[in-house]
Amino acid sequence: MRRYIIWLFLAVSLTISLTGCWDQVEIEKRGFIIGIAFDLAQKKDEELDELKEKTFYKGTYQFVVPSALGQGGSGQGNSSSKAYNNLVVEGETVSEQINRLAGQTSRTPFAEHLQTIILSENVVRTPQTCSQILDFLLRDNETRRGIKVLIAEGEAGAMLDIPPIPENLPVMYIDSIAKNSFKNASILSERKIGTIHEHLLSKKSFVLPKIQRDGQKINMTGAAVFDGHNTQMVGFINGEITEGLNMITNEYKQGSLKIKVEDKPVVYEIKREKSSVKVHVRNKDDIRIYIKIKTEGAIEESFASLDYMDLKVLSKVEIAVEKEIERKVANAIKVFQKDLKVDALGFSGYLERSDYETWKDIEENWDHGENYFSKSIIKVQADVIVQTPGAIINSE
Repeated sequence: MRRYIIWLFLAVSLTISLTGCWDQVEIEKRGFIIGIAFDLAQKKDEELDELKEKTFYKGTYQFVVPSALGQGGSGQGNSSSKAYNNLVVEGETVSEQINRLAGQTSRTPFAEHLQTIILSENVVRTPQTCSQILDFLLRDNETRRGIKVLIAEGEAGAMLDIPPIPENLPVMYIDSIAKNSFKNASILSERKIGTIHEHLLSKKSFVLPKIQRDGQKINMTGAAVFDGHNTQMVGFINGEITEGLNMITNEYKQGSLKIKVEDKPVVYEIKREKSSVKVHVRNKDDIRIYIKIKTEGAIEESFASLDYMDLKVLSKVEIAVEKEIERKVANAIKVFQKDLKVDALGFSGYLERSDYETWKDIEENWDHGENYFSKSIIKVQADVIVQTPGAIINSE
């Protein structure tokens, strides 16, 4: 009995001594990384010969300053009031940058709360660099698949030092503007690293939101277009083309269209929008894609003296809106099909589901090589309903 008690005591003692996390780091000693921006590093002339085979990146890492957050620091005034701290390191790989970062901060870099990654256009215009940089973040057990990815027109690091009024952190300020895509159809909705990973694996072309600094403000209209075969950015599209893209891909949440009726401006507010795509294949050289876009909305503003209770007048407005939608969508299709020649519109998925045999035959040459995408016939038809004519102002 005594031996049993002794063994029980030893077992309990060992259990207590083994509790806890061996790699535990106290929360006040963690350096919370909330945003990262990647640019190409500028090397001195004397380094060029030695490093010409390598590409070095400059990473700007935004850390949260918890004490300033408690004081409501907004990034204005002296540096001690800022709720964030940006550290810049260079390296050939992201892991190399993280190691160097650990030597510059007293707090252990911790990326579990990382929200946004910004890549400069100079970085992603080189084939494969987008996937190479994201590779570390996709593998790392600290990072999450919900991280948002943006492409900067110009220097990416400068975006993380924008005055974040009324937010506390530039990353939060950027995130707040990105969420306005539900109100502004020329802004592409957020793209997360997990979704991008799926595109990289399937080698399908895709688009990412664009960000541009304009003085002390930022502009997020437009998007960056990527070739899925080499993950290289092939170009930017402007806000109007992005609006047409959103109509095709069912990402048009809400927006307004200005048309002319009797040479006077009339604004149609889109409340609901839905697109449908059908693919008809005669053979691989005769692929036809039909897009139908339906919208429901209201008259938001009118400079024309029209009787909107008259069904003939409403019909005239609906026809004008339909033509405007068809124009916007046709322009977007032209840019992707004839100028950029990449199917970031998602038509490959419709073709695959519609005619799998033809798809497997031309898969490697859909928007690459023979580029059957650029040869396809694409037609669009709009169907518009004005549900609410709005308040009526009687005038001569």
